[in-house]
Amino acid sequence: MEKDLAKNGTRNQLRLRPYQSGDAKVITSWIHSEEDQRKWSADRYEKYPITPEDMQEQYRSVLSADDFFPMTALDGDKIVGHLILRYPDADKDTIRFGFVIVDDTIRGKGYGKEMLQLAIQYAFEILKAKKITLGVFENNPEAYYCYKAVGFEENEEILYFECMGEQWKCIEMEIGRN
Repeated sequence: MEKDLAKNGTRNQLRLRPYQSGDAKVITSWIHSEEDQRKWSADRYEKYPITPEDMQEQYRSVLSADDFFPMTALDGDKIVGHLILRYPDADKDTIRFGFVIVDDTIRGKGYGKEMLQLAIQYAFEILKAKKITLGVFENNPEAYYCYKAVGFEENEEILYFECMGEQWKCIEMEIGRN
């Protein structure tokens, strides 16, 4: 990706740019603060601790791939969010959003919605996607309503995952170019 994507006129200057290694420390701090904010997931974080080094290691093998796009959202110079866009298959007509997270100190102020709107614009205009998909776990209603607010609709698919010894229900959602 050669340029940042900005939505001017809102906040300071909310924009998306490619993930940089220095972002990991900030992003992982939000993940850990979710232990306090989401009591339903505190035990899961103990079972799967993540550090900035873990994040760097997970991204190392895919950062140069042409089908994986980790993005950092900034308001001015402050990191306010992170998300991943990727092609889930070789057709490259669908973009899959994953790992969408917003700074826990500014949740509920519209940043997630604006960040998603920028990512949707990027997926359709720059990556030429025909549709965007994502999965949201049923125990994350804030994310579900944010996705609905930007135009995502549930599709017919519900997935169940065994994760850390527990059954997780994932609601599949999508939004088309039109």
